[in-house]
Amino acid sequence: MPIPKKDKPRLKISGRQLLACNVLKLRRMKQWTQEELSYEAGLHRTMVGQIERERRNVTLATMESIAAALEVDIGDLLASTEELKS
Repeated sequence: MPIPKKDKPRLKISGRQLLACNVLKLRRMKQWTQEELSYEAGLHRTMVGQIERERRNVTLATMESIAAALEVDIGDLLASTEELKS
């Protein structure tokens, strides 16, 4: 007898949404443009926009680069909006 397929569990807010919201908020706190953040993080200039619009799955290495450029812990990029310090 085949085992029925179980639906994937879903979070209330996706990792992409958290990342997009937090990168945008942290970038604005530094008063940087997307281009300035991409330069500081060593990324292509379009990648930051794609991340902020939830259009890009990022690697851990990319998240590390963004966190280092923004001078935050990598966990801050995925923190819930209530946990992120203003």
